[in-house]
Parts: sequence; structure tokens; C-alpha cells
Amino acid sequence: MQYDPAPASEESPFGFDELFFSRTDEAGIIRAGNAVFQRVSRYSWDELLNKPHKIIRHPDVPRAVFRLLWNTIKAGSPIGAYVKNRSKDGRHYWVFAIVTPIEGGYLSVRLRPSSDFFQIIQKVYPALAADERRENLDPDASLALLSGQIQGLGFASYPAFMAAALGRELAARDIVLGRPVDQSLRHLDELRGLADGLLQNAHRMKAAYKQNEIVPMNFRILASQLGQDGDAIGVISNNYVLLSDDMRNVLDLLMRAAYEVQRAINDSYFLLAVARVQCEAANVFRNEGDSTSSSEEMQRLDRQAADYLSRAKLSLTDIAVKTKFRDYCLEMNRLSTGLEVMRVVGKVECSRHVSVKERVDKLLSDLQTFQMEIASALQEIDRINLSIEAETAALIKEEKMAA
Repeated sequence: MQYDPAPASEESPFGFDELFFSRTDEAGIIRAGNAVFQRVSRYSWDELLNKPHKIIRHPDVPRAVFRLLWNTIKAGSPIGAYVKNRSKDGRHYWVFAIVTPIEGGYLSVRLRPSSDFFQIIQKVYPALAADERRENLDPDASLALLSGQIQGLGFASYPAFMAAALGRELAARDIVLGRPVDQSLRHLDELRGLADGLLQNAHRMKAAYKQNEIVPMNFRILASQLGQDGDAIGVISNNYVLLSDDMRNVLDLLMRAAYEVQRAINDSYFLLAVARVQCEAANVFRNEGDSTSSSEEMQRLDRQAADYLSRAKLSLTDIAVKTKFRDYCLEMNRLSTGLEVMRVVGKVECSRHVSVKERVDKLLSDLQTFQMEIASALQEIDRINLSIEAETAALIKEEKMAA
């Protein structure tokens, strides 16, 4: 099959209702594909089968993306990424690719992207690829830059980004195709935002704690300067150190739990979205005539979609378990109350020492600001926790109804 050369600026067209499929072995050699893949790539089947999948690679895609992709799938995990491909005649086409490990190789299902995330990536990739060429960056150095850019978009990690991006692409695609809102993905998108809020408030408390770490030492300095008259202030300082240590330990637990919730939500979000796309891809296979498809390829998709759906549901249960932050919140509230009691006692005691009144007032004011910041963050975390529990319950109910 021959095509006339085309300008690189031209796109190789395909519809939002179309999905690409290809299967490779462990070395990335193409073993199967569907008609959409063959048509849009503009290669014949003889030119595609048993050839490296990188035959369609476009130079605008940074090597960092492929390093991330191979690192992930070789570790046995699925990945989603925006990829710009090049067809045989020089045209280009963008996809959001979902690549998943299977026995003996990998499956790739790809859809046409259109979300606001895609608009950002269209600018990020060429610039990073140009940096790679200009500075002769190796893939790992480029990957570090890409990770920094992902974090600059407000995502804690690439898995958090890819889950949000796939969910956003599916929502945008549903709108274009006139489909109803996927309620499960809507609930998961809400949960993702709530998990981000949970982490933000945990970091907020951590930052407030770091800012006030020096307060016990300042109290000790005051006590030593006052000699025997400063014994009471010394006791207050020691009590503050004990409360501060306890607070740091609880904050560490709270931070760890918040990250676990975020990971569980992102895992569930991505797996559920992947299962949906793979089910649709299997149906595309069934309706195609001109492809290398077979019942075996459809069965691979169906099996993996069922496996990912099951894993997503287990992750939902994990979310429900990990939202039990009330013990941590109650403990933080107890410690915060202890700080307030100590602040009041300290104010009374230090009022007797006129020589250090100004310095003491500043320390006690800082302590009050810290306590108020902790109390505000705890109140917000408690609200988020209730919302997570409600959204998780609604999502589990939605999945049971769909089963």
C-alpha cells in the first residue's frame, strides 16, 4: 500500500469513536493490531507485523516518555501517556496510549485526546525534546525534567497525573460522542480532588510545625537567663518539648496515611478507566473486518479488563479502610488543647518577669498562631474525611449496580 508523502504538519485523521489496538512481544515487536492502527499509520500489515513498534515513533516525543513507559511496564504495572506518532507518509497523530503487561508481552489501546491536559502536553513535549537534543540529555536526566514539570502542574507523581489525565480524556470523549457521564469516574475524580486536599492540609500542619520548632529552645534560653526564677518557665519548656515530639509523630502518621489514600484512589481511578477502554476496544475488534484480530486477541482484552476491574474494586475497599483518620485527628486535637493550656499557664507565669515580657509575648503569640493553624487544618481534614467516606460509599454502590 503506497501513500504520497505529506507535510509533517498534517494530521493522519481518525475519529473520537475509534480506538487503536496493538500487541507486542517483550522486545516491543508488533505481533497483532486492529484496522484503525493499520489505517492511521498508513503502513501495510506486511510493513507492521514483526517490526519494532517504534516504527511509528515521532521525534517530538521526548525520550523521557519512553524511558518512563518501559520502566513501568517492565516492572509489571500499566501506564498511560500522551504520545505523538508519525505515519509512513510523514503525517502525525496524537493518542493517549494505555500500555499494559500481559504474559509474553504488552497490550496497547489508544484513543484520541482532546482535554485541557492534552493542550498542555502539546507544548511540553516538543520543548523537552528540543532540550534533549540541544543539551544531549540522557533519558534519565530528561525524565527528571519531565517529573519536575508534572509536579509543577500540581501532581505529586506521574501515576497521579496519568490517572487524572485518562479520566479527563474519557470525560471529554464522552461529551464529543454524546455519551452520558460515567458516574464511577465522576466519583473517582471527586475522590482524587479530596485526596489532594487531604495532603495539602497535612503539609500545611507540617509546615506550621517546622516554623515553630525553635520555640522550646527559646523558652529554655529564657529560663536559663532567669536562673532560679526561671524554673517554672523551664518546666513549661520541657512540657512543650514532650507535646511537640508527640505531635510530630502523629503528623508523620497522618502524612503517611494521606499518601496511602491518594495512591489507592489513583490506582482505582486508573484501573477502572483502563478496564472501560479495554472493554470498548474488545467490542471494536468484534465489529472490524479488516484487521489481524482474532478471538484470542479479544479474549486477552476481556480477561485483562476483568482483572483490572477486580483490582480497582479491591482498591476501593482499600480507600474505605484508609480513610479512618479520626483517631489521628482526635489525638492532634488533644495535643493542640494541651498547647493551649500550656500557653495560658505560660502567659500567667511569664507575666511576673517584666524583663523578658516582650520576648515572652512574642513566643506565646507564635504558639497561639501555630495552634490556630493546626486547629483550622484539622477541621478541614475532618470535613474531607467525611466527604471521602461519602464518595467512596457512592462509588461502591455504583459499581455494585453496574456489576
